Amino acid sequence: MTLAVEQAPAVQLEETVVAENPVDEAVPPITSLLSHLTLMRLMISRDFKGRYRGSLLGALWPVIQPVGHLMLYTFVFCVVLKVKFGADASTSNFGLYLMSGLLAWGAISESFSRATTCILEMPNLVKRVVFPLEVIPIVVALSSAATQVGGLLILVLCAVVYQGGVHQSLLFLPLIALPQLLFTVGVSWILASLGVFVRDMRHLITLALSVWMYMTPIVYPASALPANLKFLTWINPVAGIVSDYRRVILEGRLPEFGQYAFYSAVSLFLFFFGYYFFMKTKRSFADVM
Repeated sequence: MTLAVEQAPAVQLEETVVAENPVDEAVPPITSLLSHLTLMRLMISRDFKGRYRGSLLGALWPVIQPVGHLMLYTFVFCVVLKVKFGADASTSNFGLYLMSGLLAWGAISESFSRATTCILEMPNLVKRVVFPLEVIPIVVALSSAATQVGGLLILVLCAVVYQGGVHQSLLFLPLIALPQLLFTVGVSWILASLGVFVRDMRHLITLALSVWMYMTPIVYPASALPANLKFLTWINPVAGIVSDYRRVILEGRLPEFGQYAFYSAVSLFLFFFGYYFFMKTKRSFADVM
């Protein structure tokens, strides 16, 4: 999917970048990103608004798509296969648990999928020396996260209706969202860079994401995994993220801090590694493209 900002006049983007100081490759990622906040706000706004511009249902698609997947998976796994979360075997309870997992996975997988082509779709910006290409994968990640935020609001409202209230553990939501965002941005930088050099990356990531989803306890509870596969919930950062979302939103419990520490450390590492990998390889983008 092409970033909507590509439709914006190049001169306007260039003026925005020139107004900000270009950042050297040796600068830490946080400093680099903070120096381009104005540009990122502009690009995220254009991307989010432009993704559904011209479509019949427009801004309703960010709601229709997850609801459609929710209904499909609920029918297959709850009604047909009789999968259940906890002691409550009701369809509504399954739907809440499923939605809490699908929202996080949807934002992560959409960002990874789009990241593989986000640089290739903007050859005009690659050739502009002053343009900070590192913000493009961030725009993809944050635009996808914006859809998840809207979905989480709907999930909380549904939980209020079904469970009769909200839990104080909701205060821990930002604590889970931060490592998720770091993880998504870090991997998106890596995929965006690899996508320039390996044109098959977009096809490979489609297959990898399908396998990854079913290795993650999204449509089934983690307790359903055989004992010899329990390690998958620890080595898979997304499994920990999904599990903690369910704990704080639906179960009123604190995050599992052992697992939280692990996926936060992995997310932080990938964030810094992804940034420096992207900055190191972006010098060759113009030659390859």
